Amino acid sequence: MPGMKPPRVRKQERKTTDVRQVEIVDAAMRIIASKGSRRFTAELLGAKVGVTAGAIFRHFKNMDAIVEAVVGRIEEILFEGFPAEAADPIERLGIFFQHRVGTIVSHPHVSRILLSDHLAQAGSRVQAIRLEEFKQRSREFVFACLREAEESGLLRGEGGPEEGTVLVMGSIFALAHFTTRVSDPREVEQLASRVWSVIESTLRGRRGAENPVHGLGRSSRPSLLDTKLERKAK
Repeated sequence: MPGMKPPRVRKQERKTTDVRQVEIVDAAMRIIASKGSRRFTAELLGAKVGVTAGAIFRHFKNMDAIVEAVVGRIEEILFEGFPAEAADPIERLGIFFQHRVGTIVSHPHVSRILLSDHLAQAGSRVQAIRLEEFKQRSREFVFACLREAEESGLLRGEGGPEEGTVLVMGSIFALAHFTTRVSDPREVEQLASRVWSVIESTLRGRRGAENPVHGLGRSSRPSLLDTKLERKAK
């Protein structure tokens, strides 16, 4: 109608630096995991975030600083709630196994980075060493649980802490590979439940099959993996 003012266009609020940094780091993680170091450029990163390449460097000093932030984010994801707590060391190990598989399902790009040398190529040697330290920290936790189980007389199956560590860590990495071939994360959950049942029975021996402890797929309470999948579905 004549005399009416046109509607005012609401100006889009500019995102804070903290919010934009999180977006940049998450996008960088996905690019490195899926496309490798050669495609990890400011141009592609800006396109994924929805800003110009130049705007990226208003939030980070350079690309190396972004890779460093990616390494820090991977550490947060891997060790959230770490170490697991339980009086029984094998049950404690089951909680760790459950949490790590849940991480793989919720953050498949993290497992892709851990299983490849993409981040080492995109960053520096120091950052690659930090990534290896994350793996070593996990191995040391698994070994400590198994050594405690052995000393407590709970490790009644075949092998000792060294063999058990290979079994547990190898199963986690095998499940990480499995996620790259399936579209339904619940397939990973179901397989992981069966895998942990086999591992626990192997570690505890025949007694473990008769008196299972709460582990992946063994507790009536909702698991961390169930919770992560439920959040993802929403």
